[in-house]
Amino acid sequence: MKKTLKEFLRRGLLFSNGGPIIYSVVILILELCKVEINLTAIDVFKAVISTSLMAFLIAGVSVVWQIEKLGLGFSVLIHGTSLYICYIGTYLLNNWLAFDFKSIGIFSLVFIGSYVLIWIFIFLMEKKRANKLNKTLLNQK
Repeated sequence: MKKTLKEFLRRGLLFSNGGPIIYSVVILILELCKVEINLTAIDVFKAVISTSLMAFLIAGVSVVWQIEKLGLGFSVLIHGTSLYICYIGTYLLNNWLAFDFKSIGIFSLVFIGSYVLIWIFIFLMEKKRANKLNKTLLNQK
């Protein structure tokens, strides 16, 4: 447990600067596209702090893949739920997502659909790789 917590903290600290960098790039792109942006210092401060925290938590929670006794299904559930909470919390805090049933519902459907599609793709690729490896091993006997 102590080793897992240390790894969580290490990963989180390593990647916590990624959120504000991405936020800065998005603001730059919006500016270059001549989208009118009215940001106060408080808006920028909230965005930088919340995206840093979000990046820290998202990177840290990836440690769940190293805990073998959890099993794949439970790891996916913990990972997906953690990501969902981080994203929706950050979006709501920064007013990037309206706090209403429709907006949260659409966000939730898109998030869950995307997460499931990514995992189906990963599963199929890993299954293909395992089959190829098994075939190679069987041919060596």
